Amino acid sequence: MLRPAATVAPAPARRLRPRARWLAPLLALACDLSNEGRSPPVDGIFFPSGLLLDPRAAPGEPARYLFVANGNNDLSYNSGTLAAIDLDAFFASWSIPGTYAVDPYCRDDVEPATQSVWDHPRCIGEVGSGVTPVAPCRRLSLLPQVVECDETPFIGPLRRLEGQGAQEFGVGDDSVVALGDFATLLTSSCEDEQPSADGRCASPRIWVPVRGDPSITWIDVHGAPDEPPVLDCGQNQPNPDKRGAIDPRCDHAHRLTHLRNDADLGDVPREPFNVLISPSHRYGYVAHSDGGKLSLIALDGVGDGVPAVVDTPGVFGNSFGFGGGFGLAERPCDADGRPPSITLDCVRPLVYASNRYQPLLVSFTAQGIELDPEDPTHSCAGPDEVGEHGKIACDPRIRSEQTIFPGGLDPSASSSAPVLGDIAFSDASGDQLLVVQTGPGALLRINTAIGPSGEPFDTPSGPPLELCEEPTRMKLFEDGGKRFALISCFRAALIYIVDLQGFRVVDAIVAGTGPYELVVDQPRRLLYVANNLEGSISVIDLAGDRPTRFREIARIGLQEPFSR
Repeated sequence: MLRPAATVAPAPARRLRPRARWLAPLLALACDLSNEGRSPPVDGIFFPSGLLLDPRAAPGEPARYLFVANGNNDLSYNSGTLAAIDLDAFFASWSIPGTYAVDPYCRDDVEPATQSVWDHPRCIGEVGSGVTPVAPCRRLSLLPQVVECDETPFIGPLRRLEGQGAQEFGVGDDSVVALGDFATLLTSSCEDEQPSADGRCASPRIWVPVRGDPSITWIDVHGAPDEPPVLDCGQNQPNPDKRGAIDPRCDHAHRLTHLRNDADLGDVPREPFNVLISPSHRYGYVAHSDGGKLSLIALDGVGDGVPAVVDTPGVFGNSFGFGGGFGLAERPCDADGRPPSITLDCVRPLVYASNRYQPLLVSFTAQGIELDPEDPTHSCAGPDEVGEHGKIACDPRIRSEQTIFPGGLDPSASSSAPVLGDIAFSDASGDQLLVVQTGPGALLRINTAIGPSGEPFDTPSGPPLELCEEPTRMKLFEDGGKRFALISCFRAALIYIVDLQGFRVVDAIVAGTGPYELVVDQPRRLLYVANNLEGSISVIDLAGDRPTRFREIARIGLQEPFSR
């Protein structure tokens, strides 16, 4: 983790004279209300760490917005942000309608002072040409067949015109929120009271671990899918710690920082990194990349409806003192088929997680206590009732932990170097678990089919497939009956494509500097890659019927690695 440079210690303050002592309270007030660093822009990408397609879109429909978590890893600003990129506006700026091919035509009769990105024909500048809010795209210098676009016209609540600078946070900026430093990965839950007939989520909630607090932040998304999202996390409210100054960050009520949201109980463990929202239960699981802990979130809280961390067991760690988790995956459960016996016919989830610093997986389940409704002597304890007579903590707990050896290439020894990365079940049956090995780089297969005893075999099911150096994140994609694993390699700046049927590498795609998080746009058959060190997002074509399959076709953000 990058840390701010050390500051020079101030000289000893002079003793206040008696006649000037009345200035001390005013000086203290001025310090409390001073600007704590530079505000982040609402229309930029800086150290992107998490990506999420707008969860308001109906299944099978292309999402108009792409959420990006800006990590602020070099601490240039006083906070990272969550911003929404308008994908419709982005594609309208450079591609031929109905395709994702570059429009070769460019008119020079556009008046930049009066036109917006929507009011002109597609226009792509040559390598090295300037960009404007009206014509924000040009050809990439190293790969002229790739289009790169300045991101500012596509982010934030306002369209930028020529001559306008970046806006700072203020009351009313509701499509960009401040998160704090070192935000990581994004996911979402659906908070609808009744399921929609078309599968659309009308009340989505975004979840993002923030390492700088540490905390898990949740943000509600409002508005129609074709309108700019309205983000609500209690931002832009008076901060009592700053004598009422407006705070652009999400408020304390939207940040999970203590067990059961009780400041008298334990803090959320350090380094929250990856979060998985259960597809079958009202749980969330958070893997902490340091310290060996895993956090269990009750999405409906502990009786008050407010989400709460309810358990923080130490499921990761080793005898060398290095502990931490990374990948998370819940096994699909079919109650009509042959579910694992530990799930009690799918009443409980079965979750797998990868250790970050040793070649081991762990599986576990989660369940709370259900009291007899006819027993008047006992009831579940609410947020402030733990320890009272007749009150029992019914919160769900992590249970039945099992350690699994995944095989793979020999990492020599368990150490502080990353060993395992992301994990995912290869299909809906849940009979095979894919595991990314970070060091040495490989893709592993685990047989998770149900054995005669009713439990998964949990054994290696074949030799490892060697990959690039330091692979980490993985997403799955299916097209034309073929299934692929898409794996990002941070150090090599490559995206590896693995054919899962043949279990072989079929392509390696050059991305931007420091590619990390991936998100698959299934309706458009595209892949978005967050280039963490470059401050950009690569757009890669996945469609088998297009000539640019498995090639980068565009980039959101200009190629300016290490510009700050």
